[in-house]
Amino acid sequence: MTALLDLHIRDKRFDQRVVLHDVSLSLNAGEVVSLVGKSGCGKSTLLRLIAGLDRRFDGRIALDGQPLAGVSPHIGLIFQEPRLLPWLTVADNVGFNRDSHGAANADPRIRSLLQEVGLLDAIDALPKQLSGGMAQRAAIARGLFNQPRLLLLDEPFSAVDAFTRMRLQNLLLALAAQHGFAVLLVTHDIDEAAYLSDRVLVMGQGEITDDLHVATARPRSRHDDALARTRDRILDALEAIHAI
Repeated sequence: MTALLDLHIRDKRFDQRVVLHDVSLSLNAGEVVSLVGKSGCGKSTLLRLIAGLDRRFDGRIALDGQPLAGVSPHIGLIFQEPRLLPWLTVADNVGFNRDSHGAANADPRIRSLLQEVGLLDAIDALPKQLSGGMAQRAAIARGLFNQPRLLLLDEPFSAVDAFTRMRLQNLLLALAAQHGFAVLLVTHDIDEAAYLSDRVLVMGQGEITDDLHVATARPRSRHDDALARTRDRILDALEAIHAI
């Protein structure tokens, strides 16, 4: 079976500084994978390469066996901050790239997505009227508007409180299950990585050092002893890197 995403980055540099070296990664359709590692190890850079925002590297990236040559409508990207356009309503932000005419708040696809993320009542609100969690839900809806095969997330829940973060994590899993897209998530939160992921990729400096399978069945309890053991495995892998 062909992997949904398959890549090998032989070399990625900023000037003369090596950022990524000999990185291989593959994701299957519907898989949820987290990338963990210390700040500056190359996690966000890797996401930018996959998203097509940076093409200056030596290597290959393929989606469904087809080489990627820039930004793809089949790949969605959600940043750490919602990055909503402040002069547009929630509906207009979600459907920013739509080709159809007419009011965005009447578009059935936009209304359906906002219903799924619990924001239909805020369809005509401006970003300044939203809480942090609501704004990030709007960003998730925007990321799903083009019906991506792969959703990339760069620390998407780090700016919200703990309870909102847990709700957003559950929302992401529910949407991934419903729509069938794969997820590649950059996070510094080991609990988040263990709870959300089918696999956790541990990054050293510019390279992937461990690929940890999370065998715990879904739906998962955050208090499951098996998840605690997974957290220990992630910590051990990170500590092994830092001990070198």
